[in-house]
Amino acid sequence: MNDTDMKILKIAVTGSAGSGKSLVCKRFKEIGLVTLDCDRIARQVVEPGEQGFKDIVQLLGQDVLSNTGELDRPKLRNLIINDPGIRKKVEGLLHPRILEQMMLQISNAEYSDIKAVAVEVPLLFESGMDQFFDLTIAIMAKDQDLVKRISRRDQVKETDAQKMLDLQMSQEEKTARADHVILNLGTSAELFESVDILFHKIQKEFLTR
Repeated sequence: MNDTDMKILKIAVTGSAGSGKSLVCKRFKEIGLVTLDCDRIARQVVEPGEQGFKDIVQLLGQDVLSNTGELDRPKLRNLIINDPGIRKKVEGLLHPRILEQMMLQISNAEYSDIKAVAVEVPLLFESGMDQFFDLTIAIMAKDQDLVKRISRRDQVKETDAQKMLDLQMSQEEKTARADHVILNLGTSAELFESVDILFHKIQKEFLTR
């Protein structure tokens, strides 16, 4: 049972696409934190029947739907990559719904001894969501690694992967604005070790009474 008066430390994990945010959150989960993913929440708010879904269809028309009546994600992604106006409108529709759902999930989660939640937020600073968190962490990787990972993950050409990165705030700006930076330049074991070291610091500063 979650006590509504309980103070939960809200940690945002951000970084460019392909930087390793999911791995960092995986490690936080292993440590014992509640973890949430804004990409997953974004998919929930545009499921058929949801208001977010209706808003997108109203904005872009039936063309953006697949044969099964769901959003055609590759088509939507293509529109967003190639048309800044559409991208802004889609984000304007969805960000408030994502934020509302995220805050709801944070308050309804079951917490262990560690009263903290780590949320993966790709567009943390771009959307202004950083103001809702106590701490922000940016994950930074080599630019060429980002392109390769996005290309492999989304099965798109490297030029399209680069286009997706160009839409986002630069790694330099994200790391300059974040409270903490984790470098993802080696193996996942090294990345996990960096997470452990940082969490030890956070725990001492925020979670010990």
